[in-house]
Amino acid sequence: MTCPFLREAQVKYCRSAAVRKLIPLTLAVQTDEKCGTAQYTSCSAYAARREEDAPAFGPCPYLRESLMQYCGAAPVAKFVPYSESLISRCGNDSFRYCEVYLGMAHPSVGTQRGDEIAIPAWLRYSPNHMWLDVTDDGVCHAGIDAFLSRALGKVERVSYVWQKGVRRPAAVLTVNGIDLEVTFPNSLMLTGCNLYLRADPSRLATDPYTSGWLFEGTPLEETARGLMEGEAARHWMQREQARMNEFLQQQTGCIADGGMFSAGLPRVLEREQALALFHEFFYL
Repeated sequence: MTCPFLREAQVKYCRSAAVRKLIPLTLAVQTDEKCGTAQYTSCSAYAARREEDAPAFGPCPYLRESLMQYCGAAPVAKFVPYSESLISRCGNDSFRYCEVYLGMAHPSVGTQRGDEIAIPAWLRYSPNHMWLDVTDDGVCHAGIDAFLSRALGKVERVSYVWQKGVRRPAAVLTVNGIDLEVTFPNSLMLTGCNLYLRADPSRLATDPYTSGWLFEGTPLEETARGLMEGEAARHWMQREQARMNEFLQQQTGCIADGGMFSAGLPRVLEREQALALFHEFFYL
């Protein structure tokens, strides 16, 4: 699947010019260009590389046309050769994690439904509350689920342990001055990280399944091993919520009413209690 904002355009350009300026054919007729007429002989770019057997009436022998693609949602159109766009985020399911797409389409993926944590059915989940999305195009993304996101609350800083290579992706999330490491349990070919989170960590709390993704890569044979999905994941999440309430009752002495636990637990627990909780639920 390709991005709905991906557009195509036929462009023309000068092969002889020092700087290649791509002009869409729909706009070329509105310019006073010399390239398509006999006036091309007076062009300085042509004069620098004059051809003896050039046609007398045009077009210029250095005039070229090409099919390009560009993002229709971007404020400034950046043309990309058709062949290259096929391997970019625009040409496969990875567009769902593109900043421009998310900013325009505003896909809604809830993180909480009443007294339940939302778990999108198309994702797979690890026991330490990470999610994995593997597309048919052979690209995967991973991040923290809404349960962990709620427990964390406001994240102050995001640091990545690795950014490339065959790794078990890991990141250090700083919450209330405490550094908490989250690690995806299986290896993948890590090709990139969501560096936008270093400037705006709040997305981990507001959109953990979309703009709050952490890691991007190519799945390996073991990448999805041991992960849960579908009904199994939903029942597991319900058990985790009950286990969290029981754990907090033991740690704080407060009696839980069976509803949703408070968001931002590191800010309502003592440091030792917060570390014990994260070792119990979120560390490998």
